[in-house]
Amino acid sequence: MVMELSESQRLQLARMKLRSRIKTQTVVVAVVLFAATWGTWFLLSQEFFVRTSDGTPGLYSRRKADWPTVSASVGMIAVLVSFVVLAGLVSWTFLRVRKAERRLARSLPRRIAHGKKLGVPDVAGLGSFGLWLLSTIGGIVIGLGIGLFADAAATRLLGFTYAAGVVVLGGLSLVLVRQVIEQPALADDERSLRTDDALRRKDAQLALVPAGIYLGLPMTSAVPEFAEWLWWFLVGYAAIVLIGALAAWIRRLAQRPPSTVL
Repeated sequence: MVMELSESQRLQLARMKLRSRIKTQTVVVAVVLFAATWGTWFLLSQEFFVRTSDGTPGLYSRRKADWPTVSASVGMIAVLVSFVVLAGLVSWTFLRVRKAERRLARSLPRRIAHGKKLGVPDVAGLGSFGLWLLSTIGGIVIGLGIGLFADAAATRLLGFTYAAGVVVLGGLSLVLVRQVIEQPALADDERSLRTDDALRRKDAQLALVPAGIYLGLPMTSAVPEFAEWLWWFLVGYAAIVLIGALAAWIRRLAQRPPSTVL
């Protein structure tokens, strides 16, 4: 027996499919752009390169004096491009979702709203907000540490750039989350309002970009003398995420009603 969906249910299903498609496209574009950026950085920062001479490929040492400007600034360029790409992708994703939502809203004759004002932790979830806060503060502290304690001027500048980028992306995340919170609910009954709340939470979690983590991994290669700091940061963050996921799974098991066998 095929159940006929109501107009409201079809609308919410369309919203979920829309988000799934946009997020998949964004992930694909992000992987391609970041791979191109850091792949180029890797090739340009190597001290050896392959050159074909008389039809025979050989491995030759590249003197840093030959490429003084590129070798000194290639890491900085890669970090700057990565921050711009990440900020652009997040903004682009939200712009596409908002435009599609406005089109869908025209088909809804009646809408209901929430009766109370919500904050960022309420909408995104305390766990997601805490992880974003940890990533942002941790990235700023490590970036400032690299900027203050590195010996080379280029490395110090790279550390300060990393910290500044995390600050800018953190501010962008908060702006986007506020837009998600203030967006009117796209629902016409209590059931569709609960679906709207779930989609709103996913949108808010998407906006809370852990920039310090995303860009901390390539930074381990860009500043090898501070790689240990960054690895401790990355591993610690991953451990907290796993512990949180395990705790959530245990809580769901505890809340699940016991099955009765007749």
